[in-house]
Amino acid sequence: MKPNERVQAVYSGRQPDQVPLMLDLSHWYKKNMHVPFNLSGFTEVEQGLVNLHKQVGAVAYVEMGGFYTVLPDDPEVSIRSSTQDGIFTTRISTPLGTLHEERVFNPDSYSYGIRKHLLDSTADFQAVEFLMERLQCRPRWDHYHAWQTALGDLAYPYAQLPYSGSGYLISRNMGVEKTVFAVLDEPEKVRRLVDAVNACNLRILDAIIDGPFETLIISDNYDSNVQTRDFFERYVRDYYTEIARRLHAAGKYLAIHVDGESRGVLGWLAECGVDCADALTPAPMFAHTPAEMRAEAGPQLILSGGIPATIFGPGASDDEFVECVKRWLDTRLTSPRLLLAAGDQVPTDAPFHRIAMLPDLVARYGT
Repeated sequence: MKPNERVQAVYSGRQPDQVPLMLDLSHWYKKNMHVPFNLSGFTEVEQGLVNLHKQVGAVAYVEMGGFYTVLPDDPEVSIRSSTQDGIFTTRISTPLGTLHEERVFNPDSYSYGIRKHLLDSTADFQAVEFLMERLQCRPRWDHYHAWQTALGDLAYPYAQLPYSGSGYLISRNMGVEKTVFAVLDEPEKVRRLVDAVNACNLRILDAIIDGPFETLIISDNYDSNVQTRDFFERYVRDYYTEIARRLHAAGKYLAIHVDGESRGVLGWLAECGVDCADALTPAPMFAHTPAEMRAEAGPQLILSGGIPATIFGPGASDDEFVECVKRWLDTRLTSPRLLLAAGDQVPTDAPFHRIAMLPDLVARYGT
């Protein structure tokens, strides 16, 4: 089977000849190849990243830039972003207020940490709701097809929705502490904000659902240490269930980017009809072993991930790395619904020889 055919087999419920290898090499590539990092993302095919995937033999699935644009259709609303002296600034102006975010580049981690969140308090929510009602989506499938052509058999691009309403607050624009206080002190305002963001996202989904992609991902960065079962039931379950319903009706699939403590989350996602839990990081970085993840998820939810950053990087030995990969691949004996990937992005300090080891490890232990 071709590499992307293996991914298609897993999503369609068939058994591939071996566990698919999928990697997000974008962050490793930018840092180690000294590529300038702009949060606006790739605006065209990045040939160096394509060449890296071909050298490694890993399927590319995320971080290819946007396959659509979202812009306000109201002249009273403006969204401006710029990068200067390592500071990425976003300013959103509406008749109900102006929102301002700052992110600062860290050359060591090669990332932009949030110095000032977009939202300071629930007083900013009205401006967000005003904005969400006026955003319109314009697909850019030429960008999707360009990546497919460049990557060939290593292409399985996920389309991506913006953060859900809950993720918009807690994972991205307000932070954990302020969101938790808002949920406890002003739940009605939080509910309205979440509903406004989710309604906007559903309009985006309607605009792209007939596109060429097979799988859609929502990068909510879920973590059950913070986002409890009660939080999930109140703000997340119905939304994920509706997204899954619409995608399945169109013959497509839904992946949720977890990227945190998955204990408890996997069962919740399976109940919503989610097809894949992405960016899963097992012990020793988080609580569950791969076998415990599979037991909680049940046999149908696709588990994607498996290699913690602490094992991928120089802090672990090659033997520990191999054993970690083997433990993840062993779960294929319980269910073939499995993808081998990094716990999130391949970390920037991962030795290249470990990345290059993965195709042979899958061929040896993942058939």
